[in-house]
Amino acid sequence: MHDKLQWHPGFFAAIQIEFEEESDKLIFENEHSLGTKPREIDVLIIKKEQSCQLKKNIGRIFRTYNIIEYKSPEDYLSINDFYRTYAYACFYQADTERIGLVRPEELTLTFVCSHYPHKLIRHLENSRHISVSWKEPVFII
Repeated sequence: MHDKLQWHPGFFAAIQIEFEEESDKLIFENEHSLGTKPREIDVLIIKKEQSCQLKKNIGRIFRTYNIIEYKSPEDYLSINDFYRTYAYACFYQADTERIGLVRPEELTLTFVCSHYPHKLIRHLENSRHISVSWKEPVFII
């Protein structure tokens, strides 16, 4: 039985050698952990049939896979919350048995919060050029 060759340690050493002359300007971290707790989606709703139309307002924007991030009334929706939830959607799409099992165009992200996220909306409009519109009684991003 052969052990599988571990390529990452060799690459980590090679990239440090590549940047050796500028290493005083850089920090190298091998296999950096993302977060201190497990990645968990607050709510995932999967439509059994793509073609079914849902009657509830929030359901009208749903596609097949729908990720919902919930913020309690004491909390607020931050720019970091947006990117974390976006990353969860990317992980969900990519962590499948076969490529393309979850198509990105079949994913939605929904954020539920009791406070209007002023900073996040400005960031999305100015930095990401994502428009926000009022769809009574919810905002659609």
